Amino acid sequence: MSSKKAKIVVICEDAQQGYFARRFLYGMKWGRSQVRIEFGPSGIGSGEQWVREVYIEELKNLRSSHVNRALVAIVDGDTLGVRGRIQQFDRRCEESQIKPRQKKEKVAIIVPTRSIETWIEYLEGNTVNETASYPKLQYESDCQPSVDKLVEYCRSAGLPESAPDSLRAACDEYQERVR
Repeated sequence: MSSKKAKIVVICEDAQQGYFARRFLYGMKWGRSQVRIEFGPSGIGSGEQWVREVYIEELKNLRSSHVNRALVAIVDGDTLGVRGRIQQFDRRCEESQIKPRQKKEKVAIIVPTRSIETWIEYLEGNTVNETASYPKLQYESDCQPSVDKLVEYCRSAGLPESAPDSLRAACDEYQERVR
């Protein structure tokens, strides 16, 4: 499939999201040279705001490129959730006087809600809700078994019914816009 030759640019808030995304994409058979991950500088402002700012530049780059590429933005939903965060991206585009992402564009907005730790906790086999905060991992790579489980779900029958809504929405974004 030609989309497998696309270069994927992933912009995310922090190293944990970056590790999660990289492990997932490699598990979905994207090559190392096809994936570029960038995350916000630690300790300097809001990671979520950094992603929205960089998103505008990367969206412009994607649209001006003749190379088949995909853009993935990852931001925690916090208390806004998936829809609220996507609306923020659309508003930021309008403020920058560019069109928000179009249906046919390979642009996915992934919103783990409340945070990526919610997904990790769920994939470890625990019951979660998307309003609670879950502990950060000691090392980013500690999420490896959880991501591998997600890859297994995606490559087989799909997510269980108990999956958080934001994880389900992220899988839809990946399937419809990137894959």
